[in-house]
Amino acid sequence: MPQLDVSSYISQMFWLLLSFCALWFLLSTFIVPKLADVVEQRKRKIDEYVQKAEALNAQAQKSLEKYNETISLAEQQAEEDRNKGKEELKAYLQKTEADMAVNLNKKIADNEFMLATEKSNTLQQIEVIAQDLAYQIVQKLGFTNIRKQDIAALTPKDKING
Repeated sequence: MPQLDVSSYISQMFWLLLSFCALWFLLSTFIVPKLADVVEQRKRKIDEYVQKAEALNAQAQKSLEKYNETISLAEQQAEEDRNKGKEELKAYLQKTEADMAVNLNKKIADNEFMLATEKSNTLQQIEVIAQDLAYQIVQKLGFTNIRKQDIAALTPKDKING
């Protein structure tokens, strides 16, 4: 094997050193700077994405705050509208209740007047019937000299109407 020959060690060392230096030169001159440039570009791209993400996050936070503010205003408006509706309904119910009370009182007064009128008419009819009945009883008992007017004069009208 030629690699193990001691006489070829110097030439092998020379070519090893030459190959190593050439490779070192190629790596340090061409490949490593390109790799460093790619790594730097990736880092800048990542930083750019992080900045965009932070900007979007800030914008999302602003949108969320605006949304929450809008929701809060809508809830306040709904509460005001509900309270206003309650007050309007309460006023309407009070007005309707008052109107119904007036109508009911009017009907009660009309019915009381009608009942008083019917009571008066009924009492008058009872008085007339009682006078006729008293006249017939007196006639049956044989008192022929008593007239209907005499019986009508005996009826205490104040006690019947009272």
